[in-house]
Amino acid sequence: APAPAPAPAPAPAPTGSATISWAAPSQNVGGTTLSDISGYRVVWGTSAASLSNVANVTGASSTSYTVSGLPAGTYYFAVMTVNSTGVASVPTNPVSKTVL
Repeated sequence: APAPAPAPAPAPAPTGSATISWAAPSQNVGGTTLSDISGYRVVWGTSAASLSNVANVTGASSTSYTVSGLPAGTYYFAVMTVNSTGVASVPTNPVSKTVL
């Protein structure tokens, strides 16, 4: 008898993406001119209180980043400015996006 037909492989879970955009800051917290931006740090997670994923975005002129491969769900994102010595600012208030 012929071998049974192989079972089809399950389809991979669909994934989505989220593009985060921001405006480059021009001042430090104290009001002095901010002139040494080296890049940004985008953080995200499934809870606003737990932004455990990190992406470093190089370049002061970079003002967006796309996170891909996200399973369906709600994600929270925040951005930090990083200066030329590698010191990051406090994060922005988190914003959320639902990936379908």
